[in-house]
Amino acid sequence: MKKIVYSNILKIFAVIAFIFNIAFGVYICVDGIVACIKEDDFIYEFETDFSESRTLTGLLTGPFGAISDACYRYDRLPDNENKTDIVFTQFIEQELSEIYRKDKLNYYIEWNGTVFTNCNASDGQSLANGDFYSYMERNIAGSVSADISPLNQYNMWLIDSFYDLDEYGSFVISVNVKSDYIDECSQLWARQAKVVSTTFINTLFCVIVALIAYVYLLCVCGKNKNGERLSLWVDNVWTEIHLAFIIGVVVGIAALLMIAVEELFYNNTVFDLYLLEPILIIAVILACSVFLTSSLSVIRNIKAKKFLDSTLVVIIMRFIVKITVKVLKWIFDHLKLFFVALISLFSKKSGLILISALSVYSFVIFLFGIFTYEMPVFILSAGIIFLLAAFFVGYKSKDIDEIKKGVAMIRNGNVSYKIPNLKSVDMDILANNINDIGRGLEESVKAQLKSERMKTELITNVSHDLKTPITSIINYSELLLKSEGLSEEARDYVNVISKKGERLKKLTQDLFDISKAQSGNENIIVEKIDLSVLIEQSLAENESDMKNSGLTFCVNTQKDLFINADGRKISRAVNNLINNIIKYSLKNTRVFISASEKGDHVIAEFKNISSYPMNFSAEEIVGRFVRGDESRTTDGNGLGLAIAKSYTELCGGSFEIVVDGDMFKAIMKFKRY
Repeated sequence: MKKIVYSNILKIFAVIAFIFNIAFGVYICVDGIVACIKEDDFIYEFETDFSESRTLTGLLTGPFGAISDACYRYDRLPDNENKTDIVFTQFIEQELSEIYRKDKLNYYIEWNGTVFTNCNASDGQSLANGDFYSYMERNIAGSVSADISPLNQYNMWLIDSFYDLDEYGSFVISVNVKSDYIDECSQLWARQAKVVSTTFINTLFCVIVALIAYVYLLCVCGKNKNGERLSLWVDNVWTEIHLAFIIGVVVGIAALLMIAVEELFYNNTVFDLYLLEPILIIAVILACSVFLTSSLSVIRNIKAKKFLDSTLVVIIMRFIVKITVKVLKWIFDHLKLFFVALISLFSKKSGLILISALSVYSFVIFLFGIFTYEMPVFILSAGIIFLLAAFFVGYKSKDIDEIKKGVAMIRNGNVSYKIPNLKSVDMDILANNINDIGRGLEESVKAQLKSERMKTELITNVSHDLKTPITSIINYSELLLKSEGLSEEARDYVNVISKKGERLKKLTQDLFDISKAQSGNENIIVEKIDLSVLIEQSLAENESDMKNSGLTFCVNTQKDLFINADGRKISRAVNNLINNIIKYSLKNTRVFISASEKGDHVIAEFKNISSYPMNFSAEEIVGRFVRGDESRTTDGNGLGLAIAKSYTELCGGSFEIVVDGDMFKAIMKFKRY
């Protein structure tokens, strides 16, 4: 059902129905007017009954108006002229001769004994009959009596207008419409009333149908048959243009209809209407099309909430606001630069000297103005010169700030930072020299990084190549130990070869692991692990060595210390720390291992007392092949702490070494899961 309502076919049908019914309604109106104008008289004026015809009622006022006009002309005569009854009688006869359609009336007028009539009436009472008549009498005493049929607002003024004619004595005015003309007008009124009512009903029907089609179009415009928003190219036209078209169409059609009606009713040009009718219909069709297009476009923009965006006034206002904001921002930024430059200038010794010199200079100008009686001019000049000079000096001082910033950036390690081009030639040369220094440092750092990367790759490749021969040495040593007939001395030699091979194999594996970790090629599998459980497992794996070490292990770990890390890598790091404790701790001392939660982090600490003087820093001991035992009498290769630190940082944690006298502390810190 929704697809039918929003279908394009139904919309097109509604558009055609709207335009056709408006045009057909105009055609019906024009046709009705033509039908009425074809008659000799147009007497129908929307009365409910012919007996109320204002046209015939208006004819009755003709003789009364003639008498009133004659009285007015007589009163307007100068006093020095001969005002006689003869002159007044001449005025009455002249005015009666000019009555509109006097041949359709019977009148009897007796004015101070003089009778004026166009029929055989012997007195006024004989004409006071029929459907339309008027009778008025005034006696010598000034009493006025009247009998008017029909009595309505169009002839009531007759009674009131003759009350004030006291100086004219007595009069009788009696008028009626001829019966044959009444019959003719009655038939004409009936025909015209029927034409008007038929035209009105048919036109009203067309208007209602057009309104229904228009309301439907208003409801469905802006959506297609799938209910999606629909926008046409005409919707991009400014709203003011659409409103101008709508108002222009309404006013234009109204004006055209008024011109046509005026031309017909006042000039009675029926023939011209036949020429005007097709032009009027075409104009109405075009006007309806424009009205429909513009009004539906406005409604679509309202539904799409783009009414204001398509309004020229709003667009201009937004443009003005945008420009105003930009101008104000430009002013604010430059004022800010001005004050920043002044503040920066005051913070420099050279700036204070310059400001002081400018102040003295401005003060001298001020004094000169006082002694020359031109104080306002010189005070203003001094202030302007001071501000301009201070701004110029402060603006130039920004070059020094840029150089200071560049030196600070390079000193802090950002050797790729470049000082921008400066306005001052000398400062620009200095900035370029500093940039060259930074460029040299950057190239040196790149070369060093390249060298380190090549070393790491060399170690990785060598370690990988050494695995095969070392494995062969270990395997052949095991085979020799299993062979019979081997002397004890030879067996001892083979045992030494086997042990050294195992140590070399471990060293090679450690080298391979640390190289991969530091080069970033190590694969990390992050998962949720419990650090306390992992520490307990590592302690259990090293339980035998711990018992034989002569050390007392004090372990304190909380439960459920979950972190996001690679379990194998963190287990390797913890094992390395425990092995270091077993190897390098002073015998018969206590070792403290703890794991706890602090805020959003999980922290594991490993503390022991060293068996030898620790004359190294925390940064040195985590380097590759660095051992605290400088004599290297203990078993180890100096890679344990380096591997522990690398694996901890690869898993997103931090690794810290604290050396305090003989106490050695390793701290692992992770973000809590």
